[in-house]
Amino acid sequence: MTSTNEPRIKDNKQLLKEVLDELITRNPDILSALVVSDDGLNVASGIPHDDDDTVALVASDLIDMAQDFSSRLEQGKLNRILLEGENRTTVVVNAGPRTVLAVLVPADAKLGLITISMRHTANEVASIFD
Repeated sequence: MTSTNEPRIKDNKQLLKEVLDELITRNPDILSALVVSDDGLNVASGIPHDDDDTVALVASDLIDMAQDFSSRLEQGKLNRILLEGENRTTVVVNAGPRTVLAVLVPADAKLGLITISMRHTANEVASIFD
């Protein structure tokens, strides 16, 4: 028999949403934040958009290409991918062995604090799946 006073256990999706919401709150320039699986699935979205599934697939492909490129050039472990465009910048970081964190920001956003916050968030995402 369970009591209504007992704390409810949160599922991974809810925990991921909270972690992404915290990232977005700390960095108001963020247009979109996603946790993406290594097979290109959108695991969680911080600011849902119609094109999140497309962003997830592209982020997964980008990671695959960058890891191959990094390996061929013997650069060591891939830390971050930065894709700068005229209108937006996309930052992708590893968030555990099978997930990445992808963030879209305006092209003129200050990336220093965003990157630091992303690393913290990526560690939290990784711990959720441990």
